[in-house]
Amino acid sequence: MSLTSSAKPIDENLKNLVKEIEAQSPNLSVLAARQFRYSLRQTPVEVNIKEPRQFNVLEEFIIRAAIEFQPPPTEEELASVLALDPVFIRSTTANLRSLQTLSATSPLTVTSEGRSFYEKGSVPQPPYPVQLNAITDPLSNKLTFQLESLNETAINLPDIANFITLDNTIDISSLPLEEIQKNIQASDLALHVPEEGKIVTSLKVVASTQKIWQKLSLFVIFDVIEDKVSIQIRSGKQILESATNWLEILDNEGKINLQTLCNLSPEAINLEREAILKQKNVET
Repeated sequence: MSLTSSAKPIDENLKNLVKEIEAQSPNLSVLAARQFRYSLRQTPVEVNIKEPRQFNVLEEFIIRAAIEFQPPPTEEELASVLALDPVFIRSTTANLRSLQTLSATSPLTVTSEGRSFYEKGSVPQPPYPVQLNAITDPLSNKLTFQLESLNETAINLPDIANFITLDNTIDISSLPLEEIQKNIQASDLALHVPEEGKIVTSLKVVASTQKIWQKLSLFVIFDVIEDKVSIQIRSGKQILESATNWLEILDNEGKINLQTLCNLSPEAINLEREAILKQKNVET
């Protein structure tokens, strides 16, 4: 005998969405639907960003001379060539050295970074700080960055972490800079744009990590055509693809107990599956 809609373990505030899912896809039957909460981890961080500016005439001449003159010149030699007070040359070269454009010692030698910037007609500016929030999501196993902080909210729902082991162990401060850069770039903040010479050079954690609670809805769905039971995770009506795929993997590995997760026993699943298949055969 098939479970009636009222007998299915479906949370009251998900019943309309269940009807919508089944109406949109007649081959699907929702066997269970339950709401949970889970926690994102929000960590305030500060990143330093270095980006270029157009060099001035004196900077261009000094860098070009350091590249083309053989042997490389000293500050005094350049001052003599330009008929300038050596103070002006030394001041400019000191600034270029602080930007890692010129090597630290005399005679003047251009660094590989300085040569790269020179080819683009620019020099790097001193790094400047930007405050960000690093958000780790244990369901999608993703790290994202955003300017605005998420607000803490109280959600009175069962914590899905009590039923499924979630990994919240990402240590932001220990990640390689290349991974930090990649994730900032993927967050569409236009803070790390290597092709424009805009580079995130460092990251530091500036405050303690917070738990930010989020709602999610878990659906156990039977597909009549594929004769398959699957798990789906949604935020509102939006399907969370990465979280859904991850839970499907856990379920296939036998690491999810639907009985404890949503009060759906294997026997109930089999009974419902057989009843639905029988009903579809009759309709056909």
